[in-house]
Amino acid sequence: MNNLSKLLIYTFFGLYSFEFLFSQSPLSDRYHTYNEIDSILHAWDEQFGASGNLSSPYPNSGTIYKLMEIGTSTLDGMPFWAVKLSFNADIDEDQPRVLILGQCHAEEILGVEISMELIYRFLHPGEFPADFQTLAGILYSSEVWIVPTYNPEGLSVVHGYEENGEWIQDVSYRKNKMDANHNGVFDFDHLNGYGNDIDGVDLNRNYGLNWIFGDEFGETDSGCPSNPSYVSNFDYYRGEAPFSESEVVAIKNLVETYDFLLSIAYHSSRSGCVAERVIYSSLWPGGKVSPDYQVIQPLGQQIAELTLVEFGDGNYHFAASGSMKGNAHDWTYTQAGCVQYLIEVGTEDMQPDVEMIENTIERNLPGAYYLMKRAAGINYPTGPDKYQVTGIVSDITTGMPIEDVDVTIDQMDGGILAPRLTDSFGRYRRLLYLDSFDITFRKHGYYDFQYLDLIPSADIVSEIDISLEPKPEYEVSINIDVPYNHSDDIFLRISNEYFNNEIEIYPGENVISIFEGEYNFTVLSDDILPYTEDMIINSNSDFTISLDWYDYLFVDEFNDLNKWEIVLGDWHSNDGHLKSQYSLTYPDFTPLGPIKINSAEGIYSEIENAVLVLDMKYEIEWDNDTLFVDLVNNQGTSRILSFSNQHWIDKIYYKSVNLDLNSNNIISLGIMSDITISYRGLSMNSLNLLYNPDYDCLTGDLNHDGSILVTD
Repeated sequence: MNNLSKLLIYTFFGLYSFEFLFSQSPLSDRYHTYNEIDSILHAWDEQFGASGNLSSPYPNSGTIYKLMEIGTSTLDGMPFWAVKLSFNADIDEDQPRVLILGQCHAEEILGVEISMELIYRFLHPGEFPADFQTLAGILYSSEVWIVPTYNPEGLSVVHGYEENGEWIQDVSYRKNKMDANHNGVFDFDHLNGYGNDIDGVDLNRNYGLNWIFGDEFGETDSGCPSNPSYVSNFDYYRGEAPFSESEVVAIKNLVETYDFLLSIAYHSSRSGCVAERVIYSSLWPGGKVSPDYQVIQPLGQQIAELTLVEFGDGNYHFAASGSMKGNAHDWTYTQAGCVQYLIEVGTEDMQPDVEMIENTIERNLPGAYYLMKRAAGINYPTGPDKYQVTGIVSDITTGMPIEDVDVTIDQMDGGILAPRLTDSFGRYRRLLYLDSFDITFRKHGYYDFQYLDLIPSADIVSEIDISLEPKPEYEVSINIDVPYNHSDDIFLRISNEYFNNEIEIYPGENVISIFEGEYNFTVLSDDILPYTEDMIINSNSDFTISLDWYDYLFVDEFNDLNKWEIVLGDWHSNDGHLKSQYSLTYPDFTPLGPIKINSAEGIYSEIENAVLVLDMKYEIEWDNDTLFVDLVNNQGTSRILSFSNQHWIDKIYYKSVNLDLNSNNIISLGIMSDITISYRGLSMNSLNLLYNPDYDCLTGDLNHDGSILVTD
């Protein structure tokens, strides 16, 4: 939007504010303040929203604009918004969606201008005849969601505001205003250049994936290799916990709710180290690329090649991200299935004058349009190859669409990816490239279906509708036999890869309905030996579970490591937890093999069956590293449990164990790493090996500590 157009908008809607006219800000009036964004978005809502009186600029379109408040800021509770643009914006339609994030870091304000300009052009296509067909095609075939800022606190600090008669402004401020040192005062430094602001959280370090590797509170900056004079202390603070900041939670909720296919997050590189660059997920140590890399990388390159640099000839650079520090683009891709491009617009001159603002906007629009066309599956008048598959998954019996079907492209899958699920329309969408692909469809209660050898087209979007066959449902009668005097609640956990449910059951007969399949059944009650068994359900059936008291074969709450022998590594006890290492992460390579710790003395048993109970959390590199629990005895080494993913939340795990009778059994814990990337490993609260000593209920039962309770 040029200066004249902006001035006319402000004049027409009476949007000049006292702040805009009389602020002490050194920034150009061309930049949108928070109050101006608020006013303009709401004015456009009155014009183009569902209650607006003006007709759409597109023939046969319907409402093209919807304004949604998506969250409020962490400290000051300032609202911020998403704008939904589509031919029927007031209706949730079955269309691909694109998300544009204009601003995350406070001082990186060029992205605000690009995002506001995009909204303006979609609403006023007649002013841009060369782009009209592109704008109309995108809105006809997709939904475009634009968030001009999700850091309203930081944006206000950058533009400045008056508080208690004092002008508050720091044009180099980066974070939100979270009271990081909890002193009730906004501690920032506007006199000494970048950094040194004690308060605030870097919102692009607060996402859950790899959050642990971000900067702790008070951490200083080591600078930028290509610009040694650039130091920005305290500016990259990750926050007190993943998603601790309401701004980031709002984006998380938005992304998880609306199934975006592609996204752009605009940034600017104030150091100049990564200026004018398109960054995407990911290239991590060891040459490990994201599972969808062959889709992600070419699109990133194409966006970069369409975006000209500020000075001289050439275009933006493009690069896979090597950062692992709680960044939005990595979380959005891996956990929500939305490929996001972090675009560093402009140079280290992040807040240029009016002429360069307009120039920067114009140079970035072609790349944004190209990405939107890729999502929408259109290439007119020119545009990307389509290479996309989509379809509806329905129930073969009822014909109704099925939500939350896990759709896996077998050639682009990995443990780091959260399941890609069908939406409320039963719709799935995946971007592909020229090759042959196998697609697997899975959902609890249905038979798996695999579509083989799909070869996508550059010219048309492949439409592959799938019908899944329901599995039969069986009645299972479970008779629960409890010890004498037992009166506590009893719970049954039924789980498999796609199903996890817990119900209360009772002594005597319990009848449940369950789909055909393989499940783990675990029965739990206070003071009762856990019952856990893997079962195949393929018919109506009944069985009896006899619950018993328990005694301990081995118990440790890790106040020390007296019961253990360290084979390799820096295992230690810390505040009642077994830790796999002293440092933040376990070693990524040990030439002598996995780090390992064994129980120091053999566990002797005259009873074969026992239950291992582990209270722990763990974090391992997906697919490449393994946390294992082995049993070692005269029969050799058997693997009891293994984990090759992450669950850094305390959880209790139960596993049946077959012991070697009348001999010593050793429990062995360890982590195998593949040399390149390591995480926090293991933190274990307790390890217990329980068994039923088979006391006669007529003569005595067991207390919870294993001692005999004599009954008359």
